[in-house]
Amino acid sequence: MIDEGEADWKVIAIDREDEWAKVLHDISDVERLLPGTLDTIREWFRTYKIPDGKPPNIFALGEKFMPRAYALSVIHETHNAWARLVRGNVEEAQEQVKAAETAEPAADAKAAAKPVRKFLMKRNLSVPALNALKQVEGSLLSDEAALTAAIAKAKID
Repeated sequence: MIDEGEADWKVIAIDREDEWAKVLHDISDVERLLPGTLDTIREWFRTYKIPDGKPPNIFALGEKFMPRAYALSVIHETHNAWARLVRGNVEEAQEQVKAAETAEPAADAKAAAKPVRKFLMKRNLSVPALNALKQVEGSLLSDEAALTAAIAKAKID
C-alpha cells in the first residue's frame, strides 16, 4: 500500500488457533476458499483514512496480494535494514562515548559539543503481538538458514 506517498507494507495473517488456519496456507487459499475477502480488505485499506480528510490510499504491484514467500522476503529485507540501522546507531554512539572519554578538554566547551542523533522506534502492537515480533526479530537476526529454508519451502524464486 502507498500511504501518503510512502510504502506501507501490510501482512495478512491468521491466528493459528482459528478454524480456517488448517486450510489457509497462502493468499491464493483465501481467494479460493473465501471469495471476495481480499477485495473487502483492500477497499478498507484504500478508504479508512478518508473520514479524517486524507486521500484514498493507492496500491503498488497491480493491486495484487502477494504470496507468503514474497511477504517473507520483504519482512526479511526490511528487518535486515532495521537491524543495520540499529547496529550502526549503537556503534556510532559507542564511538562518540569513546571519543569523549579520550578527548582533551576544549577551550570552548560549546564548540566541542557534537550533536547526538536520537531515534525513536514506535510499535503499535498488543503485548502478545509484541512478544511474537521479538521472537521473529531474534530468529531473523540469528537464523539465516531457517529463513532460507522457509522461503524455499514457500517456493520463492
